[in-house]
Amino acid sequence: MIRGMVSYASMAAVSAELYCPTQADFDYGGNVQWDNNGWTMTGSGGVHAKTSWNLLDGYIEFDMDTSRANAGVNTNLYTTSPNYPGGSSYCDIQDNGHGGVCMEMDIVEMNGNCAGQATWHTWPNHNGDCDQGGCWGNTHISGQFKVRAEFQRDGWFRVTYNGAELGYTPRPSSNAQNYVRETMESKGATIESSQWVGWVPKSSECPGGGDLGSSVFSIRNLRVSGSVLKGKEPTKCSWLEESLTNATTQDMIAV
Repeated sequence: MIRGMVSYASMAAVSAELYCPTQADFDYGGNVQWDNNGWTMTGSGGVHAKTSWNLLDGYIEFDMDTSRANAGVNTNLYTTSPNYPGGSSYCDIQDNGHGGVCMEMDIVEMNGNCAGQATWHTWPNHNGDCDQGGCWGNTHISGQFKVRAEFQRDGWFRVTYNGAELGYTPRPSSNAQNYVRETMESKGATIESSQWVGWVPKSSECPGGGDLGSSVFSIRNLRVSGSVLKGKEPTKCSWLEESLTNATTQDMIAV
């Protein structure tokens, strides 16, 4: 039995690819400046991946910089599970009036440059467990830091900021894990990132404010390990790294 389980996990891992999505792999709006597999967003805006991945046995990782984000502003990166990826079919766990309701897994929602939170949102109700209110874990963090979200084979969502793992309240149930696993297999998950004013974590422990227009945050070195389920196949890390190496070599020759 154990040998069979190991074999199944290994097969899943082999099918995954490592992607470094670039500007061509996203729909976006607002003041977004792109830098290879990352971006800087000033004021209100959002980016929406054109791909849905099955992320089981995979991960999303990136470097985040909130040193210029204003207090009371929500800067974030999260996944949703729409019927089809892209900005035109956006959905999330709340009834947003645009693309409907779907599973939302918040990898990081920041309160300016003060605190961050990861949250499971599985069911579109308020019946407890990881519902619209969510199963959440937060911490004080600021400046530049590394974020990693692992989606384990059984549906567990493991998030670390600078290597420190977050715990969740309430603790996600086995039903919530199964829901994540089943949704990943059937719909996958797409990447969303935005900057807006509204709810923020640890609001009573962080400075107030809410100046959205001048708030700035960056995502850098975005990497996704997963299997493309729907939409456009994004840029692979091997291709991007080779292109950057070639560009550097050409610059050196020109000098």
